[in-house]
Amino acid sequence: MTRLARFAALALALALSQAALAQDTRPPANIDLRQLMRQALRENPRLTLARQEIAGAEADRLSAGAYPNPSVSFGRSRRGGGDPTLFTGSHQDQAMFELPLLIGGQRGARIERAERELAAARARVAAGASSLAAEAGAAFVALLAAQEKEKTLAGAREDTARLQRIVAGREQAGAASRYDLARMNAELDQLDTRFADARADVADRAGQLAALLGQRDWTPRAAGKLEPLPLDASALASTPERVQATPAVMAAELDARSALGAVDVASSERTPATALNVGRSWTAAPFGAANYLGLSIEIPILDTRRGPYERALSDAEAARQRLAIAQAETAANLQRLAETIRLRQAALERYEAGTGARLPAMRQMAEDAYLLGRGSVLDLLDAVRSRLDQSQTRIDLLAALLEAQLRLIAGDGSLERRLGLAPGGS
Repeated sequence: MTRLARFAALALALALSQAALAQDTRPPANIDLRQLMRQALRENPRLTLARQEIAGAEADRLSAGAYPNPSVSFGRSRRGGGDPTLFTGSHQDQAMFELPLLIGGQRGARIERAERELAAARARVAAGASSLAAEAGAAFVALLAAQEKEKTLAGAREDTARLQRIVAGREQAGAASRYDLARMNAELDQLDTRFADARADVADRAGQLAALLGQRDWTPRAAGKLEPLPLDASALASTPERVQATPAVMAAELDARSALGAVDVASSERTPATALNVGRSWTAAPFGAANYLGLSIEIPILDTRRGPYERALSDAEAARQRLAIAQAETAANLQRLAETIRLRQAALERYEAGTGARLPAMRQMAEDAYLLGRGSVLDLLDAVRSRLDQSQTRIDLLAALLEAQLRLIAGDGSLERRLGLAPGGS
């Protein structure tokens, strides 16, 4: 096999392996809510990028635990003239070893701060995953609702087409006017326009979901029913302990601890730099040697490193304020979502018990009245429109309720547990 043929075979194998890898990591075209949450929480390119912050914090932890490097110097002196008052012999060699001493506890403070920052980085990634899951869930609900609206419009068009055939038959028999038939045809045209717009909305929602998950060449189709989650009363309860355990507050709290660690580091760094010096010098022709032991200490009179310390104090106070804001915002959001869920659940129950139960009978009555000559074509159209509008109202109620539920359980960190997703699994 020639070199060119081997190169072509290698390139083909590489392309096939990359295509297979892309195929394995791409989400399924028909994706349900649980599959979507797994994709958002574990296999999302956005989270893969965010996890690099953890890798960076781990690298900083390695750096924090390192001791300062010693230094070695070597020099040679030769007599430049005059009497040999400094040394006798042709030349003098000198070797010096210097070891910095961390007498102010700098290494321990750096390690503690790096470990706190590593924990904070992990918490920030978890909080980011929670926010991403909430947005992905909302996008999924929007796509599923758009698909349901498209389906209801298709059903309304079928009903209107059936009624149009009835009116056309009656018009040919002389029992209906040409206006009735023209009115039905106009209604069909309008439904065709709305259906085309609904299909465009589905495509737009699918594209938004794909972009949110960082997927290219993927046109998702939401699978499953548009129905609320079976949340118990504990999901709607707002307590200080629950607020404190949310990903956003935990991340803010660990950020505040990391900032306090930075204060400790800045304080320890104000200790004057100290180094142990060990050396030896010797001469040749004739030979003579001397040993040296010394200690060098920085005199902090020009720079006391107060600036970094004051900056660390300022950052710590800012982190404390961000924690207080995160606690207040999270508590308010959980309370708001819980109340929203209660009210939307009540509105959905009122709809199901009232309008939703009456619509089929109303449509049948309008159709029977028209066939018996007791109703007009406008009554038929009004029945179809009412059923369509109320069906889409129900879809809006369900979508708003489900979105609020997903945002609530994503915000309090219980999404995986409540959806039955094994932590860390697939």
